[in-house]
Amino acid sequence: MVVSVNDLDSAKPQQWREAADDVLGAAKQCDGLAGYARDEIAATLRQCWVGDGGRAARDTFVKHGDDYEAAGLALRAMARAYDDLAAGIENAQRDLQSGLDYARRNGLKVDESGRVDFAQPTVLGPESPEREKLQHAHSVISDALAKADRADLEAARALRTVEGLTRISDPKLVREALDGNSPLSIALRLDGGLDGIHPINVPPNVLNAVKLASAETGISRKLLLAILWQEQQWYQNHNPSLRGPLTEFGRFFNWGLTLYPKPDKSLGITHMKLPTARAVIEEYPDRFRLTDGRSLGDLSDAELAAEIEADPELDVRLSAYHLAQLRENPYGSDTDKQLFTLYAADTPDVRERNEQSGDDSDSRGGDIKARGMNWDRIEPHLDDAMAWEDLSDEERARAINQVESETPAGHHVSIEPIYSAGSQTTGTGTGEPEPGTPSPSPGPPPTPPGD
Repeated sequence: MVVSVNDLDSAKPQQWREAADDVLGAAKQCDGLAGYARDEIAATLRQCWVGDGGRAARDTFVKHGDDYEAAGLALRAMARAYDDLAAGIENAQRDLQSGLDYARRNGLKVDESGRVDFAQPTVLGPESPEREKLQHAHSVISDALAKADRADLEAARALRTVEGLTRISDPKLVREALDGNSPLSIALRLDGGLDGIHPINVPPNVLNAVKLASAETGISRKLLLAILWQEQQWYQNHNPSLRGPLTEFGRFFNWGLTLYPKPDKSLGITHMKLPTARAVIEEYPDRFRLTDGRSLGDLSDAELAAEIEADPELDVRLSAYHLAQLRENPYGSDTDKQLFTLYAADTPDVRERNEQSGDDSDSRGGDIKARGMNWDRIEPHLDDAMAWEDLSDEERARAINQVESETPAGHHVSIEPIYSAGSQTTGTGTGEPEPGTPSPSPGPPPTPPGD
């Protein structure tokens, strides 16, 4: 979510503080129940009920105590998220109101995105005091909105972690998962699935090409992955390896369209048009050469189209360099999200709206609004997938085992990053069976000797 001036100005952070108080009250009740189950009921049973039956009953109440303690920890994490959000918004709100008051006193107007202008037409000299007032108001207001955005993103991340904690009954694991960067915390966020979002269906060599192109150009890995997700070709859904009959047919079909009847057909897994590819190659001729030393720019349109369709790693590099070109003009290209929109349409209108609205999608229209909303949907999934990929094999395996231990026996565990990041991603629950699950039927009685 991108916070607008009206969103921040009308926010009521006290309501989040009140919600935090309610949640904290529930956490204290859980703490009390945990102590009661362990200390009083279990102690009473130890005195009054001896034998295996009494021991089993005591273990059950101790387990109930763990459940309540784990719930209390999760509720306290939720309360902290609400309190932190309230504090962040209050701080940003004070700055915003200060900036808005300054703007009003100096004859300035502020739009929903935080852009500041003069209320009346004004001629400015290069070092005019009025220009300094405009820049000061803009700086204060834009900083306030950025603070609110950060508070909102941090709260959303914290609450996603809390959601994962609801599936854990071991207090020790809950404490580990409260570290949002721990392997267990990442695994819990990925265990929830993709919410209907399609995955990025590319093989490991293309993911490696993303890393290399990012290092080569300075374009973020997240942005390149988002381009792969957004521009995914139809045949990738049938064969993620980018090999096989359907894939080869898809490439041949796209290449054929560039010859006739659609010479401007977008090509490759990053949907790049031939004129755009040629512009990139012309600016960086030494970076794009064939094995025989010739520049890709020396190829005919048909030959270049065939190269782009046949080589997805080339597509990724071309797109990275194209994004670097888009970023050379800083107007309307400050963030990954703005570059994501410019990749679809680098027009004066899109750049102007990027500059005016920042990363706000709600104020946009048409395809650009839909594209911006897609970025908002997939960004947290990309962050989690990259965090999972950056773990070691041992860290991922341990996190999987921990999730399995908290999943009822027989239930499937599936870590679902938006792309195939890292190793092990599936398993089977090893925790206590769900209540009411029948025990396995005993086998037939042994056959008496001699029968």
